[in-house]
Amino acid sequence: MNGLLRIRQRYQGLAQSDKKLADYLLLQPDTARHLSSQQLANEAGVSQSSVVKFAQKLGYKGFPALKLALSEALASQPESPSVPIHNQIRGDDPLRLVGEKLIKEILPLCTQR
Repeated sequence: MNGLLRIRQRYQGLAQSDKKLADYLLLQPDTARHLSSQQLANEAGVSQSSVVKFAQKLGYKGFPALKLALSEALASQPESPSVPIHNQIRGDDPLRLVGEKLIKEILPLCTQR
């Protein structure tokens, strides 16, 4: 089964830390498939063991199998160009970059009187 589809189907029943991982994987699957379990944990704000357990909860032997499933899911999708979502934010921006861009946009508004 498609790895992304499997995450979407089980999303509602996931624990909060698992939802953090699921959100990151669903929003940034191309980036996530190139990360180590520790790097993914850091990006999603969870522990490394949570990443491994999450993969197992989805029915994979471990994190490498989940990464392979993500790669296969992405390979089966048609290539779509990154499109702007909001001002400088693009659909393929990592979550951290989205946050930085939003802060840069909002901060000047907070200091205006």
